[in-house]
Amino acid sequence: MPMQITHAFLKEHGLLPHKAAAQYLLTDSAVVDDTVRALHIGPGDRILEIGAGCGALTERIVQEIETVPDPRPLLTSVEIDPRYAAYLQSQFGNRPWFRVLRQDILGLDIRGVFAGQGKVAGNIPYYISGPILRLLFGNHDVVTDIVIMLQKEVGMRVAALPSEEHFGLLSILRLLHYDAEVVRQVDRRLFLPAPKVDSVVIRMQVHSPLISSQDEQTLIGILKHAFSGRRKMLRNTLKPLGDPLQVAAWCRQADIDLQDRAENIDLDRWIRFLHAFKG
Repeated sequence: MPMQITHAFLKEHGLLPHKAAAQYLLTDSAVVDDTVRALHIGPGDRILEIGAGCGALTERIVQEIETVPDPRPLLTSVEIDPRYAAYLQSQFGNRPWFRVLRQDILGLDIRGVFAGQGKVAGNIPYYISGPILRLLFGNHDVVTDIVIMLQKEVGMRVAALPSEEHFGLLSILRLLHYDAEVVRQVDRRLFLPAPKVDSVVIRMQVHSPLISSQDEQTLIGILKHAFSGRRKMLRNTLKPLGDPLQVAAWCRQADIDLQDRAENIDLDRWIRFLHAFKG
């Protein structure tokens, strides 16, 4: 029988979430099922679960792994709260292919965990979602699939395409390495306690690198200027890059209108701008 995340269950096991720590526990099994289905767990997969909490998603991943033929997938669940980490160990620790790490995800050596390539799942802490996404994107050569729950506004920014309402720098950072789709919307009332915002589950799959890592760092520097003023024209935001006539020449080579705004420019044109910028 699936774990039932109720106030009574959490109180009985000493697992009530701490509001000060921004802990919100998902109570809906359908959302958990959709998340696991989107992960497409197969033989030999290495899976990293972020923010495991008291194990609603962990339990469902474990159940899925137990249906997969050898070689069995390996699951590493990361949880910083000692209460939840201990509970996860007591519930699932007897399986040789499972381990729980009690630590801050931002200090985790993802490459060491995977020892190759792997997939990431989880309901990530909303207050550090930006740093976590940058950590995952920065390890795109080992993180092949990501299925995570995000605050709705952040998730829509991650999945957005040029000219869409939420398109921004985070969208570009994702586009450099991952295709993305919204798996489902998640109402705030499906959490205990209920947060102040709705959520979305996003699925990302890695694609081949579009530019070198060195060029990527240069491009990100350019984009930080371009997106520095929401709704501002590029003739203003790109000024720090150099002489206005030179910036205009780079834009012409990239088919970018200086009177346009960064959120309307697709990645192909930004890459053309990068090459013009480099000379």
